[in-house]
Amino acid sequence: RNKLKEIQSNPKNYCLNENEISKLQKMVNSSPLDKLLVISIVVLTKVKLIEIEKSLKKTVISQTIERLESDPEVNSWVRKGLDLHKGKNKCEFCSNPLPENLLETYEKHFSKEYEDLIKELKTLSEYLKARKISVSFPDERRVYPHLETQYKNVKSKFENCINEYNKNIEKLINLIDEKSHNPFKKLDEIFIYAVTNCVNNKCLEEINKIINKHNSNSDNFEKTRKEAFGKLELHYAYEFDKENLYFDTLNRLYVSEKEINQKNEDTKKKEKEISQIEVKLSDIAKAANKINQYLKNIFGKEHIKIKAIDKNKFKILRNGRDATNLSEGEKTAVAFSYFMTRLEDKETDIFNAIIFIDDPISSLDSNHLYNTFAVVQAKLENCKQLFVSTHNLEFFNLLKEWLKKIRGNKDKCRYYLIERITKNGNEISDIRKLPSLLLNFKSEYHFLFYKIKSFADNPSVDFESLYQLPNIIRRFLEAFIGFKFATGLKKGLKLIIIDDSECIKANKFINNLSHQTGLSRSLVFCDINECKRIVDIVLEAVKRKDSEHYRILEDIYRNHQDNDE
Repeated sequence: RNKLKEIQSNPKNYCLNENEISKLQKMVNSSPLDKLLVISIVVLTKVKLIEIEKSLKKTVISQTIERLESDPEVNSWVRKGLDLHKGKNKCEFCSNPLPENLLETYEKHFSKEYEDLIKELKTLSEYLKARKISVSFPDERRVYPHLETQYKNVKSKFENCINEYNKNIEKLINLIDEKSHNPFKKLDEIFIYAVTNCVNNKCLEEINKIINKHNSNSDNFEKTRKEAFGKLELHYAYEFDKENLYFDTLNRLYVSEKEINQKNEDTKKKEKEISQIEVKLSDIAKAANKINQYLKNIFGKEHIKIKAIDKNKFKILRNGRDATNLSEGEKTAVAFSYFMTRLEDKETDIFNAIIFIDDPISSLDSNHLYNTFAVVQAKLENCKQLFVSTHNLEFFNLLKEWLKKIRGNKDKCRYYLIERITKNGNEISDIRKLPSLLLNFKSEYHFLFYKIKSFADNPSVDFESLYQLPNIIRRFLEAFIGFKFATGLKKGLKLIIIDDSECIKANKFINNLSHQTGLSRSLVFCDINECKRIVDIVLEAVKRKDSEHYRILEDIYRNHQDNDE
């Protein structure tokens, strides 16, 4: 269903042909392969080819012997024989005396220029033999399956180019050998530039491009396979829609639902018109409507309603039917809504009214708690005097924040705690001033941070907290780590304190000094400098792990400091 949602805007964009599907399936079913080395070759440069061309076109200027020049084989034979007969008088072939000046005549024919050219041609021949290309191509089985066919084609093409290149090199070598046997002959027609044309950069780039793709797949194998799998999923989603007309069905369903919603909307409008007509029939119906509005504000929906059935009589309905087995929370909400409606009658002057509300959120869950508070805040802000009693700390915090904003002057607002105590054997209620802990802080967590931060800023001023500090830090960190990482204190300390030494110090301070481990422990205070170091470590760790949360705690801390001043 999720893949169908992805392709819904344009399904055809995700259709693949058989070749693409085959490649992707091979990739999905393959295993990671080793990376391959890219291929590099060195070919003759144009500069070197020009040098070879010049050498082949050179001719030797000397006192030539015509019969040797016309017969390269004899010329070569005589040249070798000249070296053998230097300093001798007899012919090594026939043992007859050598004719006078014969060796001198041959030496003039085979001049220094002749010898230099022969050496030059020999050097070029050896150079060309070393410049033949020999490439060891990776076997096709070492390439990823989806690249194999493309690799084979490019490899075959490249091998043909190399073979052609090597053939041309061999032809050049033969030309040089021919020139060596007859250095007097000038070679005019040379195919020199055809040598490099057969091996072009395009072939090399194509095969290395495939090798680089292969290596990239090895480097990012899981990612590539996941992408291939994703493309196949989207293609099969397209096929599913094509075979089952999925999106057409969805469109028809959407149209039908739209028609049903319209019918329901029309029905609601008619019901509302009927209700409005009934409201106009009597004052008690108007009162019922006001109560229902309060119920809607508290519950956030209209499942519980009051219906006027006779003069000064109401019926409680749940989802349009007679309500039975009302919960305690529903009873509280109905009673509170009726009470608020009575405050709006013509006999009540809200500006001069003294109002007492006893736990209006009794048995309500947290969502309804906020809704009830909103009603109290909106409707009772302007009464002359308001008393609210509650057992719910969350509701109390909402009232406290509201009253701080609207009252301004602290003298206009009082907070008390009612406790059940035993006096002279009788249980009685005792009213006393609210403890500062409940007044100044929304939770114990905020109070603990306040104590830790106060000590960090002024260790000597807050000396009275020194004895309790290990336990305070322990309880604060248990709360922070529990909510942040859902783990215990021991493991959590390692998560928030990076330095091992500091972590060990903090763990020892929190665990050893927050428990009575012996008589000596109960008779001494913690060292104030040690406490300061541990407090700094803890605060810095919390700040580093959750800077935004830490900033809010500091804001609360500063606000309470300002209030205390």
